Amino acid sequence: MPVFFYYILSGENEDISESELKTLLEIYDENSTCSCSPMICLVSHVKDDAWVRVARRAANIREIGVVLHHRVVSDWSEVEDFAEETRSRGEGFEWIHVTQLKNLWGEVEFHRLIETLEKKTGLEARFKRSPPLRVIVSGNTIISGKTLFKPRRKMGYLKVFDRSIAITPRLARTLINLSAIREGGVLLDPFVGTGTIILEARSMGFIGIGVDIDWSIIQGFNRNLVYNRIPSIPVLSDSSKASFLNVDSIVTDPPYGRGASTRGVEVKGLVEAFLNRALDSVNRSGRIVFMTPVEVEEDVDDIIASSGGYVKSKHYMYVHSSLGRIIYVVAPV
Repeated sequence: MPVFFYYILSGENEDISESELKTLLEIYDENSTCSCSPMICLVSHVKDDAWVRVARRAANIREIGVVLHHRVVSDWSEVEDFAEETRSRGEGFEWIHVTQLKNLWGEVEFHRLIETLEKKTGLEARFKRSPPLRVIVSGNTIISGKTLFKPRRKMGYLKVFDRSIAITPRLARTLINLSAIREGGVLLDPFVGTGTIILEARSMGFIGIGVDIDWSIIQGFNRNLVYNRIPSIPVLSDSSKASFLNVDSIVTDPPYGRGASTRGVEVKGLVEAFLNRALDSVNRSGRIVFMTPVEVEEDVDDIIASSGGYVKSKHYMYVHSSLGRIIYVVAPV
């Protein structure tokens, strides 16, 4: 009987969280199976250490555990059957920790579930120092399990040069993971800015190349490299003209929106010049991950199609009332 693992995802953007997980599974356990409910995925791993590798790298996972049993319920008798089975699998635990994802059950029904679990298992749903028996409710799926991992990630670097428009380390890590780059790979950021993507890539064990056309930005990026003792060379160049051959992935956040300078070039023209060069630079199995404003979506789709690439996936992000982003994951045809 296969062993399942549960992955609780960040609820900020489930589409991105789920796509990141599936990309990491593609890298570390390509023959695994994965099925998802709201904010949680059940994975049957083929490789024993796959969950550890995913845990070390993921940006959008809240918790990983091994599944003791799970059931899709349609009426209360099936809930009671689940609770009865949980009793036989809950030996060795001193308390039960119940979590509802997305709050799809009403308050009365959820409290009734907790009372039923307490009655059937003989365990109280209150905090004790010992590890709990986990019960997770997602829609009409109920899972019992044992927690293996909760992230306590700290940045492995400090930015002495920063700007308010720079992306967060967590978003940088997400973009890197969506690129499906593998250990030892070379990652290029042609609009490096303060260097968050390169700094994060280096902390993950990848080789990073950062390029920018602005001399003052390159100087600031170099300060971050020197301060963190990162052996990467900043490149002062126009990314639409510079040539880089056979990089494993290209991950970037081109300039747009408030506070970003495109040097008089429209976002559409900037993306077109970038993509034409990027598709020549990335290797045939590589991916290009970048963000653009939502309002240029149709133009960007046309540019990708005419440039010899194809869209593997698109993910929408709300930033604020005047800016929505799309994360594009593009591969050469």
